[in-house]
Amino acid sequence: MPVKYFEFTTIEGRRFSKSDEKHPNIQIGHNFSMDQITEMNDKEVKVDFRFSINYTGMGPMGSIKMEGHLVFEGDASAIAKQWGSEKKIPDEVAQEIFGVVSRNCIIEAVVIARDVRLPPPIQLPQIKVGKGPQIPPSSGIEVA
Repeated sequence: MPVKYFEFTTIEGRRFSKSDEKHPNIQIGHNFSMDQITEMNDKEVKVDFRFSINYTGMGPMGSIKMEGHLVFEGDASAIAKQWGSEKKIPDEVAQEIFGVVSRNCIIEAVVIARDVRLPPPIQLPQIKVGKGPQIPPSSGIEVA
């Protein structure tokens, strides 16, 4: 049950604060929603989605919003029927869709955040150059 096709239809990045303003405690919130699921044929559904990232500090700092759709291959009639009646889909389908959407959107959001001078929406590794922790020399004898 893979995702066969993925496409962005709208990408928007905005910074509300000035680039030289300091915000000591920046909070970054992510939000994902599936807006509509449409049966395309026996094996495929089209899923319209929205993904947003909001930055707040001492007030709103900025936002990144993305919309798009994907094509999911699976039991299309069962997925579309459950969506139509309950606004819910099977957990394994939701997990696959959310994984693909979040990976693609976070990757794109890192670039957008750089372009509008917002912090990246993920924790980047911290690299420290210099001497590492000193390991004391041992006698070479192992005791159990």
